[in-house]
Amino acid sequence: MVILCRMAEILSIQHERIDDVPLIIGLAKQLRMIEILDTHLGTHGLQQGLNNGQLAVGWMSYILSQADHRKSAVRDWAHTLPHTLGQLLGQPLREVDFSDDRLGGVLRRLSVDTAWEAIERELWAATVAVYELPVSGVRLDSTTAYGYHQPSEGGLMHPGHSKDHRPDLSQVKLMAAAAQPGGQLLVCDVHPGQAADDPLYLPLIERVRRLLGREGLLYVGDCKMAALATRAQIAFHQDYYLMPLPLTGATATAFGPWVTAVVEGDQEATLIWEGERLIGAGYEWEREPSARVKDPQGREQNWTWKERVQVVRSGALAQAQQAALEKRLQAAAAAVFALTPSPGRGKHPQREEALLRAAIAGVMERYDVVGLLQVHWQRQESTTTHYQGPGRPGPQRPSTTQTQGHYVITQVQRQEAAIAARCRRLGWRVYVTNAPVERLSLPQAVLSYRAGWVLERDFHLVKDLPLGLSPLFVWKEDQIKGLLRLLTLALRLLTLIESQVRQGLANAQQTFQGLYEGQANRATTQPTAKRLLRAFARAQLTLTTVETTAGREGHLTALSPLHQQVLQFLRLPASLYTALVYNSS
Repeated sequence: MVILCRMAEILSIQHERIDDVPLIIGLAKQLRMIEILDTHLGTHGLQQGLNNGQLAVGWMSYILSQADHRKSAVRDWAHTLPHTLGQLLGQPLREVDFSDDRLGGVLRRLSVDTAWEAIERELWAATVAVYELPVSGVRLDSTTAYGYHQPSEGGLMHPGHSKDHRPDLSQVKLMAAAAQPGGQLLVCDVHPGQAADDPLYLPLIERVRRLLGREGLLYVGDCKMAALATRAQIAFHQDYYLMPLPLTGATATAFGPWVTAVVEGDQEATLIWEGERLIGAGYEWEREPSARVKDPQGREQNWTWKERVQVVRSGALAQAQQAALEKRLQAAAAAVFALTPSPGRGKHPQREEALLRAAIAGVMERYDVVGLLQVHWQRQESTTTHYQGPGRPGPQRPSTTQTQGHYVITQVQRQEAAIAARCRRLGWRVYVTNAPVERLSLPQAVLSYRAGWVLERDFHLVKDLPLGLSPLFVWKEDQIKGLLRLLTLALRLLTLIESQVRQGLANAQQTFQGLYEGQANRATTQPTAKRLLRAFARAQLTLTTVETTAGREGHLTALSPLHQQVLQFLRLPASLYTALVYNSS
């Protein structure tokens, strides 16, 4: 605590909850993010106060610390930390700093494509200069964000496929490439929400090639990246690819015989292990596809290359598909029984056998269980007597007898032999790669594709709090693009915190305790960046400054051993916090 002289008169006392803000800004400064952003965003010659690089980093610290990317709340927050932000950003705050207009200008400049590509290039160089980030391959994929925007001609926000199950709202698409195995983002592109993925891969790969300045990299993507032209262009540039083929066209026709060959024992399969766990089996062969490609001068030519086709069964995928098949079998059986409801008001009995057969066949096709269920039915008849004329019925009274029949489903039998045969054909996929066997064996190819969770993890981080990508709270086209890019810069900080702390724990063979609320003794070797930052916030790290007639005195909540260990793993000095306390007379 601060002890003041009795003779000194207290002029003011100020408290600042600094929590994880010094860590975030310190990490950004270590990556030269302020310098890089200001170089390529520029700052208007008449703009006073913080430059655009400082504003962007300060805004990112607000987003990660407060889990809110709205512009409107940043200025009020910033002016609750005037001393902290002034010291960390290297310049005292002015009243207009972090205003809506200033932050809007940052987004507008971030939306310029040439500036953005230069920022990504220099930021990656600065990152690998500080941290060892291996790049054994590059994973490419897309995701979507949504907002309550009205679509406009030529705009970014459009109705399209939503990966967040919000097809009722306008979408914007984010294409990204991340380094395997760490998952650090390399490049990101922003596209309209209705854009197809297929033509977006080659421009992204070209940007990665310029960023890394290397050839012979392995590019991994999903089946949307499997267009023949895309594969040809990657091979033409002496790079490698790995992706599953979509079950369409010629592949769909040939897929059945490929699987039959191994299921019936005509083709020997190689077992695929992950450590000591069996994860699948498969086989491969080689072929020579051909396609038109463009050379660096834009001239077209025919290109033929060698490609390995891998037919692989995944145990996990087979189990998931078997569970889905079982649900379809149960649903199909229930739907078949519903075709012949019990007699009653509003019920329509099935009287035509041909119509019943057609309805059963329709159910089997709809649930994709043809040949797996056998349906039994029988005809039931009922006789009704109608008396002619008025009066009570009698033996001499004329009458007519009407007989009606209807069909009733009596039993739905599972065809276990056929179901077992279907299950043996589940879990199969077809991969293609042009990498030589010495570079990427069949088991290595499967494991490389399974490592694609690194980019899925990045997408999860950018959509979850603290970044909270959706919904977007900006409306102008340039600000939408700029905000998406700003959030991906913040995502780079998050992933770096997570990967470096996990790597540090692994190297030190340590665990962290105290990250889980209500579970003080729970230990982990895989802490998330979100929990690491929350550990700083839960400690309520507070900077107290007391100004008296004798000078200034300061006090800072002590950093715990966990806080100090996190800073050490990130190669950040504890002085990021302790230097904020000053005693001046």
